[in-house]
Amino acid sequence: MNNPTANAQAQFRSAMRRFTSTICLITTELDGVRHGMAATAVQSVTADPPTILVCINQSASISQPLKQAGHFAVNMLHLSHAPLVPLFSGKLKGEERFQHGNWISLDGMPVLADAQAAFVCSLKDVVHVETHDVVLGEVCEARFLEAIAPLLYEDGKLVRSSALIEAAA
Repeated sequence: MNNPTANAQAQFRSAMRRFTSTICLITTELDGVRHGMAATAVQSVTADPPTILVCINQSASISQPLKQAGHFAVNMLHLSHAPLVPLFSGKLKGEERFQHGNWISLDGMPVLADAQAAFVCSLKDVVHVETHDVVLGEVCEARFLEAIAPLLYEDGKLVRSSALIEAAA
């Protein structure tokens, strides 16, 4: 017999591959130990106060330390950061991940010095949804590069954006 739930999940996963998302590294530090993961489920919520959300699997190694620390950073990746994605997606564990990239401490949080954009957040709320937490963070500090070249994820691949129409001079 066909499992309608399994079919809906497969269709959902295939449909979600049509979304193009900016890749971010979510980071935190607890008791001098840095934690990080790659994520595409990152979104602005409101500008007043500046708030963003991040979806994190409750089984991810960063899940409990982030909630305990009460602060985290969202590092939006630049095209040049493509080599970091597999390292923060499971190829390396723990502190090993931070041996790659130019990391600085900003308000006590690990931030890529050359991130396309970086947001240091204080934990505002956590909403549990089945296997994941929707983490809301109030932005305490934001920084960014002037040139826009974010690293994107689409259909299981790393991609870049390009303008459809060049702006008139």
